[in-house]
Amino acid sequence: MDTVKVPMEWIEAPMWKRIVAFIFDMFVIAPVSNFLYPINPWLSPLFVVVYYIGLEASPWKGSIGKRIMSMKVIDRKNGKVTIGRLVIRYAVKFVSILFFGAGYWLPLAYKWKPLPDVASQTMIIALTPSKTK
Repeated sequence: MDTVKVPMEWIEAPMWKRIVAFIFDMFVIAPVSNFLYPINPWLSPLFVVVYYIGLEASPWKGSIGKRIMSMKVIDRKNGKVTIGRLVIRYAVKFVSILFFGAGYWLPLAYKWKPLPDVASQTMIIALTPSKTK
């Protein structure tokens, strides 16, 4: 059997890939959060923040779910994401969730960028087969 090499490229991640990555992350986060919550209710949200910011600041540039879906978080200008930008990203994400996810479904409805990406000047890119031949 012959192997075929498919050219790949990084493009802005579609929303469906981001959702699937989030679901994978929940399989990691939920059991740990459920274990930590009875010990101290503050440990559970602290774990979630450290999980996302820590992994996205690491050389992986993404959470376990993003890694499974071949995605990473980058800075829109130079590709390197700072901890400060990630803190802004998750603060805006938290506020967006408080408002029923408006920072995600409004952009989805109007083809805008998700609010946490705009506020932190970051983007999520995905490795995808190249459309050029």
